[in-house]
Amino acid sequence: MLNPAEKIVEKAPEEGAAEVVSDAVAAARRQLIAETIESIRPNLQRDKGDCELIDVQGDKVFVKMTGACVGCQLSSMTLNGVQAKLVEATGRMIRVIPVSPNLPKL
Repeated sequence: MLNPAEKIVEKAPEEGAAEVVSDAVAAARRQLIAETIESIRPNLQRDKGDCELIDVQGDKVFVKMTGACVGCQLSSMTLNGVQAKLVEATGRMIRVIPVSPNLPKL
């Protein structure tokens, strides 16, 4: 069975279609990443922490750790857990990169 991205490629007859397909696949991947992070957030919020999606650039996912996660000795383990969930959800190697808690959301 083909995945949805492959179906789009088969149906796209015009020349610029590859770029449209890439945009559609990137948007679908970003949505999946956002949904996965949203599913993790309640667990972090119970411990007075949080994880916010800032940006997705290819296989790099930028997140902002806030609340009790800032300065916590276990925050690197939390990031590893977030990364594992994203790898599981997307089926791709994902690199989770924490950004400064003082940066505004893009």
